[in-house]
Amino acid sequence: MKIYNWGIIGPGRIAHKFAEGLKILPQARLYAVASRSRERAEDFRMAHGFEKAFGSYTEMLEDPALDVVYIATTNNLHFEHTLLSLKAGKATLCEKPFASDLSQVKEMIACAREKNIFLMEALCTRFMPSMLQLKEQIASGIIGKPVMLQCDFGFVSPFDPQKRLYALELGGGSIPDIGIYPIFTALYLFGKPVEIHVTSIPAPTGTDWTTAFLFKHTGGEISMLSSTFQTLLENEARVYGDKGQLKLHRKFSSSERLSFIDNESNETTLQAGMTGNGYNYEATEVMNCLDKGLIQSPAMSYAFSVDLISLIDEISAKARR
Repeated sequence: MKIYNWGIIGPGRIAHKFAEGLKILPQARLYAVASRSRERAEDFRMAHGFEKAFGSYTEMLEDPALDVVYIATTNNLHFEHTLLSLKAGKATLCEKPFASDLSQVKEMIACAREKNIFLMEALCTRFMPSMLQLKEQIASGIIGKPVMLQCDFGFVSPFDPQKRLYALELGGGSIPDIGIYPIFTALYLFGKPVEIHVTSIPAPTGTDWTTAFLFKHTGGEISMLSSTFQTLLENEARVYGDKGQLKLHRKFSSSERLSFIDNESNETTLQAGMTGNGYNYEATEVMNCLDKGLIQSPAMSYAFSVDLISLIDEISAKARR
């Protein structure tokens, strides 16, 4: 079994979660972390037991022992740092959203193809056992013909123009930050929509504060989705059919529990529990792909990421009108 030396660019909040996920994987070595602040990198190294800390991204990427890099910087820097990693010859896992827009995603993919190097968008929800089980149960016919998906993600984040969530220059806004989870779920379950309707409330900085989006899919399914920083939503995903519903419990993007609820409101648990904190699943996918010599994941393909960012672009544009 090959052991992969992992490096992290950007030791922020989500990087801590990812590092915790790596710790339980025998194929993964917590090798290096890089930050623009050497002190911050060193604090992260000590907190999680990484072997090396760097005060420069380039310096870490020049390390020949480094195998794969996780990009965990702010949304606006994903494009720059992914290209930096790919051009250094490192397999790259970039946190969602993949980049700021479709043109950047296409350039990242073109670079990965040119260099023949693995690249994947890090959207941990795609690999959660409960999400995989949700799709399998829909295909099994347990709820009959799927009719509607209701899915939302919202929490209260007091407005602060300096906060990342509200800063346009940092890729802020509820759509790219948390709306991506309901959008992903609809795309994963039912494919690209043929109709998209959007209504939105802007924050004073110009980012979206609250947005609701309605999809109609080729199979006739309707997805009713929303994201907000103004109020706490249910943060669940429910797929309704003529024979009942499937419910991914709160918080659906990383839920450990999936239930079937029949038309008499009887509830049966179909999936409960998972290994680790969930971030281990996407890291495992990366290493499995590298073992096979792949440059993209069949489960989270370049084409899927292109479709996902295309939807985010279109929804964001409609929200600004």
